[in-house]
Amino acid sequence: MKLKICLAKKLLIFYSVLAPFFIIGSVYNLIGGVILNKNPTVSIGAFSLFGFIIFPIVLVVTYLNNKCIIHSDKMSIGKVDYKFSDYNFSIREKELAFKHRPIISPFKKNYYDLVIEEMKTGRVVFETDLDVFQKDIEKIRYALPLNGMKLN
Repeated sequence: MKLKICLAKKLLIFYSVLAPFFIIGSVYNLIGGVILNKNPTVSIGAFSLFGFIIFPIVLVVTYLNNKCIIHSDKMSIGKVDYKFSDYNFSIREKELAFKHRPIISPFKKNYYDLVIEEMKTGRVVFETDLDVFQKDIEKIRYALPLNGMKLN
């Protein structure tokens, strides 16, 4: 069994929708403003000269840092492995006030965190918001071992 999921899927989709506009604006600014000298150059903000390079890099880095692979004996997040025999995994549910909700899902009240604790010490070694869809949370719940799983 192997489950691959990005822990920041909604954020990645949000960035992917905005990316073409930033990239096109940046290339237009570079060609029209600097190379052909037709338009005034906008050197700050979203349409800076090298946004067509930086924004795709941000997308790739966001994906790589939030890539989660659940194997039969361990969970890998980024480049770090967490063995099921050494760590407790929990998915915690929390309610957020309207002013604290993310911009990409302001009408949703309940949010989830993935928390990984050491079994021996109880120290939290990893905690992150699960910025994924509800069906992905269910997939994660089914893929994790039941003995260390706490649903709060």
